[in-house]
Order: sequence, then structure tokens, then C-alpha cells
Amino acid sequence: ASTQDATSTTATTAADPPPAPPDQMVSTTPYPAVEQPEEKKGLDVSFTWGLSIGVPIVLNVPRETVRPGANINFFGGADFGWFVIGGDAGLQWNPIDLNGVVIDGVSLSGRNPLTRIYLSLPEVRFQVPDLKVVLPYITGSFDMNFWNFAETQVGCGYWYCSQYSVYRFTPGFTGKAGLGFNVKGGVYIDAGFQYSFTGKGNFFDQTGWWLAPYVGVLVRRR
Repeated sequence: ASTQDATSTTATTAADPPPAPPDQMVSTTPYPAVEQPEEKKGLDVSFTWGLSIGVPIVLNVPRETVRPGANINFFGGADFGWFVIGGDAGLQWNPIDLNGVVIDGVSLSGRNPLTRIYLSLPEVRFQVPDLKVVLPYITGSFDMNFWNFAETQVGCGYWYCSQYSVYRFTPGFTGKAGLGFNVKGGVYIDAGFQYSFTGKGNFFDQTGWWLAPYVGVLVRRR
């Protein structure tokens, strides 16, 4: 009897379990991967700046009186790839040769500089950024010009008096066309032409134009 009970117990223990109901069966079908939403990229903006030296040549004046001069210019702006929005500032000189000039019956002599201090805002530059060797561009800007030609005044304080130069305002416009030659790491040798206009303002009796070839350094940090 004991042997039969043990055999019966072993047979009962070794029996296969009943199959699971259909709703409890484990599926082997893989679930589709959950796609993460793509992050929207912001506007790619960097900084571009340049320093150049030009030779302004005034176009509508006697060449023997108004000589070619020098112009130092600094430019900086936000670089969006195909265009740059910024501004520039600079200092310009043109020697004025007064030898032989007669004003109100008085013969003048000597040479004095015609000085321009300017701020250009805004300056918009359109460029082709995808070329590896060169960077062609054109620009346009509105100018705030401040001119001086041998005009001074004397100002006095409590203890002393001093002489200072008087600068007078004129509005203007400047357009540029240039080409940057890539040297290394976003550094370019910059060369081009600048064509500028000035209104009468508080300084001139008529409008004026000048052309200025220039060369300098341009840096694009991206």
C-alpha cells in the first residue's frame, strides 16, 4: 500500500500543469519603438568683426585741392549665415591744399585736414557663406557723419580756458562690395570698394560723393 501511495504521489506531482487561459498567455510580438520628438534647433547666430584701412577719394571736387586721404574702419555684427546685421565706426582724413585758393579776395595757403568721425547704424551685409576659399559680400548702411575743417572754439571753466574742435553733422549712406580670402579658421583677408554719399547737413553747401578702396582683416566666429 505504501508503494502504491508513493507511486500515485509521484505521478500526480509530475503531471503537466493545465494550459493558461488565452488572455494570460505571454505575447512574443515586439512592441514598436517609441519615437522621441525631435528638438527644434534654434537660429544659428555668431559674431563677425573686421578692421580695415581705406583711401577715400572725393569725386566732385578739384583734385589739386582735395587730396586722397585715409580711413580707419571697424565693423561688427551678428552673423546669421547669409546675412549680417551690425554697424561700424571710423575716422577719416582728407588733406585740403589751400595754396592758391582765394576766398572773398583773400589768398589762402597751407594744408589742413578735413576730418570725419562717423557711426553707421544699421549696416546690413549680404554674403555667400558656403564657399571654402572666398567670401563675397555687399553691404549698405546709413551714416551719421561729424565733420571738422580747421574750426575751433574756446571754452572756459572756473580756472582756465581751452580750445576745442567743432564738428558738424551731416547724414549719409555707404555701400560696399568686397571679397574675403580665407586664410585659416574663419580669418579672412578682406578687400573691396566703398562708395559713400553725404548730404548737406550743417556742414556742406552741396552733397558730396567719394570712393574708397580698402583692405583689412575679417573674422567670422562660428
